[in-house]
Amino acid sequence: MNRTMEKEYKWRADEGKLGQALLWASSCIGSQSRIVHMQSRYFDTADGLLRSQQAALRLRRENNNSICCLKLRNENTPDGMRAHEEYECAAPSITEGLRCLPQKGAPAALCAQALAGPLEEICAVDFRRCAVLIQQGDMVCELALDQGIMRRGNNTAPLCEIELEYVAGSEQAFRALAADLAGQLALVPEPDSKLVRAMRL
Repeated sequence: MNRTMEKEYKWRADEGKLGQALLWASSCIGSQSRIVHMQSRYFDTADGLLRSQQAALRLRRENNNSICCLKLRNENTPDGMRAHEEYECAAPSITEGLRCLPQKGAPAALCAQALAGPLEEICAVDFRRCAVLIQQGDMVCELALDQGIMRRGNNTAPLCEIELEYVAGSEQAFRALAADLAGQLALVPEPDSKLVRAMRL
């Protein structure tokens, strides 16, 4: 099974904090930035199958690429790092994605149950991400500065947050870098995912 554990820190932000975080990242050796336009649509069955399994199913357009993603079992560490299983594949639709995800290691039974749904869109998040890849020694991580809109039905709310996601190398160095960023910018942790916040609307 090709299980992928996504590990990240997430903090609340405003435009000022996003600017400060970008300046902080530019001072890091080996940093490279890019802009990505994200259009995320989240899906579940009418009876809330995925929610009952603590799962999130998303189809996201990242610039010109369409990616299906299934996330499972969120866990929070004492220092605020979030960790969960994540499986993704290129797919033009949510149904095509669910058919492909078991080949990437996602639970086949859950994917089959979701396909039998039927599925419906439950919320959406559209945002602009400034992604900065940071490398220090053997440690690699990505700083994501996100700003946009969350939608559920006719209700909307602004999105503004900072994420730091582990990619490779020393996890201890990753945690130290996260602590440095949070301390220098006096960041407040964001305990909830974009999906959870959008579903509150």
